[in-house]
Amino acid sequence: MVMASFFRFWRHLKWVKWQPCSVHTHLVKLIADSADCVADLLIALFPILIKGLKRIHRRMMRFCCFFLYLNRRTFKQLIQASLEQRLPGFAAEMAYHATLALFPAVLALLIAISSFQLVQTELYQMAILLSQIVPEEVQDLIGNGIDQLSLTPSSSLLSFSFLVSLWIFSGVIGAAMDALNHIHRVKKDHLRPFWKNKLIALALALGTLLLLILASALVLISDLIVEGMARQSCMLETVGNCALEDLAICMIKPPVQSCLLESTLLETWKQFRWPITLGIVSTNYAFIYRYAPSYREPGTPLMPGAILAAVFWAFVSNLFRWYVYHFGNFNITYGTIGGFVVLLLWLQISSLIMLIGAQLNVIVGDAMNTNS
Repeated sequence: MVMASFFRFWRHLKWVKWQPCSVHTHLVKLIADSADCVADLLIALFPILIKGLKRIHRRMMRFCCFFLYLNRRTFKQLIQASLEQRLPGFAAEMAYHATLALFPAVLALLIAISSFQLVQTELYQMAILLSQIVPEEVQDLIGNGIDQLSLTPSSSLLSFSFLVSLWIFSGVIGAAMDALNHIHRVKKDHLRPFWKNKLIALALALGTLLLLILASALVLISDLIVEGMARQSCMLETVGNCALEDLAICMIKPPVQSCLLESTLLETWKQFRWPITLGIVSTNYAFIYRYAPSYREPGTPLMPGAILAAVFWAFVSNLFRWYVYHFGNFNITYGTIGGFVVLLLWLQISSLIMLIGAQLNVIVGDAMNTNS
């Protein structure tokens, strides 16, 4: 009887007491093994992380050092190199192709906008910002073209026009690729074949369009975040103006619909639209600087020249708009084609500024590589 009771107690102790201990031991062992695996993974990734941080630090230092080379001698070399490489002639070629591709490109952009409903507002707001520096004759010319394109009823015709416009717009990229090959002094044996050049031009044209849409989506997300923060700021203002004994009531009470802090925050955020728009333009320039030439010397900067070109483009376009408005009587001189002449001049100036940014990257990059 006593022995039976002992074995019943042992069986109960074995399954009720020792089994949780065994499970706990397995759990501890599993956690220890997982910790060892994570530690081994971190040890393996640590050199890669250090290498990546060093690379980022080195690129940041090169980015900052770029501006130390901007002196009188550099700008003199820039002017000489631009004339030797015939950049104004290449800019005229790009302007010619851009004139042919302008309305197909506008059509492609309209189709892309209609396909991405969420970013329509952001794209329109960026277009309004850019219209502040574009001459009015160019705005009227493009606006009339958009009105005609918007009357196209067939969706299949629009899809076909999108493909045709993409092909024509790649001609602008192709002209830019030829110019960048001259800027980088690419030898003939390093030039791409025609079919590969055309495929890359098509990819860059499509990538430019997708980059614009992606940037607009990011701006849309940031706008939603700022608007949410602005709405919550009214609650902070409500609580801040509340007495200490009524704090609980103020927390339950819904905030006011509009407040000074909300309007100030939204107005401040709107001031960042210009830097965001110029950032998109400079990123697009850097995208072309990187993939357009057939060969690019390792270590040649990308973003510094692209940023300077974007800022200079905005300044010169605004200056050209002011000149056309006050002094340029193109409609009197050229008659009905005055707006077309202004468009051609503006496209040539814009193309030349983009090429000058690439030439500046090459000149400063050569100087930095020589000194290092």
